Amino acid sequence: MHERSLVRALLKQVRELQNEQQAERVVALKVSIGEFSGVEASLFQSAFGELVDGSPICGARLELQQVALEACCESCSCEFAVENYQFKCPSCGNVQVQIIRGDGMVLESITLE
Repeated sequence: MHERSLVRALLKQVRELQNEQQAERVVALKVSIGEFSGVEASLFQSAFGELVDGSPICGARLELQQVALEACCESCSCEFAVENYQFKCPSCGNVQVQIIRGDGMVLESITLE
């Protein structure tokens, strides 16, 4: 499962920020996971629980936020929620759309002490 490698990368980034800020501990992490990101939230949560145990970040709380898939029509600029992976503008019917949200994973915030 690639969620483990994503969690490892996240923990590395968090440790670097913790050291940079000279914080004693990490209290919480807030991560948003897009519907179209390819990341399974439950597997990510499970991998986090396993990998954080015994690490310097042990005890940190992980808050996951699901982000719905949204797109913007390149023809009429209508922004819309993509349902059932139908990438078609509901306003004009155009299939030339740009994904604007829901295709990534982002570390939104870190609470340090």
